[in-house]
Amino acid sequence: MTLHRVAGLDGGIDLTIHLTEVEADAIGPDEASAMAAWFDTALEGLAALRDGQSVRDGGARAIEATDMQEVIKVLHQHLLPRLVGLRDAAIRRHGELGGTFGQLAAAMGTARSTAQTHRERLDQVGPRRAQAAKWEAWAASPQTSASAPEGADG
Repeated sequence: MTLHRVAGLDGGIDLTIHLTEVEADAIGPDEASAMAAWFDTALEGLAALRDGQSVRDGGARAIEATDMQEVIKVLHQHLLPRLVGLRDAAIRRHGELGGTFGQLAAAMGTARSTAQTHRERLDQVGPRRAQAAKWEAWAASPQTSASAPEGADG
């Protein structure tokens, strides 16, 4: 996977994410496209928060609650559950592959005990963990669409 950055015609930058054939097959074209669109909305929201303007609809204007509502929706319902599931699946796989708590702590930028607690929480049960586990399973499974796992909000 590579990221290319070039100057855009409007003075901005165009970002292009290239997936190899293997990566594209593993992620699925619908999933990759949806995640890129959601990340685009996240970047749009970040820019709007930093400069107080929305510029995507043909001209700069002061941001409104509806602009932030769309950003919140995309982050809360779509992007964050998938990113948390990806993180949890990576932490679990790291352990399965023999990764140590010290290595995990270094990757997370936390104390070893915090990393250990986080990995151990992946095996807990209960309604909150059941919901998170659906996204973890989603991250570790081949995808054919951008849909949420069955029974998961998002």
